[in-house]
Amino acid sequence: MKMSLIGAAILLVVLVPLVILGGLPFEIGVAVIAALSFRELAALFKKKNKLPLIMEIFSYIAVVVITLSLESILQAIALVIMILFVPLIIFKKNEYTFNSATSLLGIILFIGGIYHTVINVRLDSIWELVYLLSITILTDTFAYLGGKSFGKNKLLERISPNKTIEGSLIGLIVATSLSTVFYLFVINPGENIILVILMTFVLSIIGQIGDLVFSAIKREFDIKDYSNIIPGHGGMLDRFDSIAFVSLLYIVIKLLLL
Repeated sequence: MKMSLIGAAILLVVLVPLVILGGLPFEIGVAVIAALSFRELAALFKKKNKLPLIMEIFSYIAVVVITLSLESILQAIALVIMILFVPLIIFKKNEYTFNSATSLLGIILFIGGIYHTVINVRLDSIWELVYLLSITILTDTFAYLGGKSFGKNKLLERISPNKTIEGSLIGLIVATSLSTVFYLFVINPGENIILVILMTFVLSIIGQIGDLVFSAIKREFDIKDYSNIIPGHGGMLDRFDSIAFVSLLYIVIKLLLL
């Protein structure tokens, strides 16, 4: 518990000023988080694939480029694809394969894409980012507290043995209620209340799904945490798994409905 509190304090001290400042400091901070997140998945990748040092360096650069490519994301992706696949003609088959390049591309696009989205949300509005963070934090916190107090039925025991249906529902209800109020009072008081409730409800569910997806990956590789970079909390992907899925879906909803 003590280490968890220390880790939470470190995150708050580092992240809150960056979110408030926005602009270049926020973008650099997110790019660093993206690189550290890639490092965690790359460590798993290297358990089953060979990754030449030069390709690993290119991969870090590619993640940062996609994360920060606010005006030229398609060009950045095209460049990354070329960087990853052209070396196939240079390396021997057992050193770097087409399957390795394809898997690496998927990891880079996923990590770069989710953090690129987070930056875009902050560029639009600090309050929209706070809204999304409130959904993930409230869902996770009250799902944990609700599960501890009232949990009896396991949600998906084979993936995450500590999560319960009761906890999940409590987190969903609290996050939907409080985050909806925040959106209607702070972001857009004139928005259709039913639409905001449904949007927040779905985003809370997606946040929990994101958490389960990353838990399933850990199960696949038989690890407890992605890393130990955050005291008492594990790795970057252990803390930012929910916001990844939530921010991606929010951008889609915003483009289509808001």
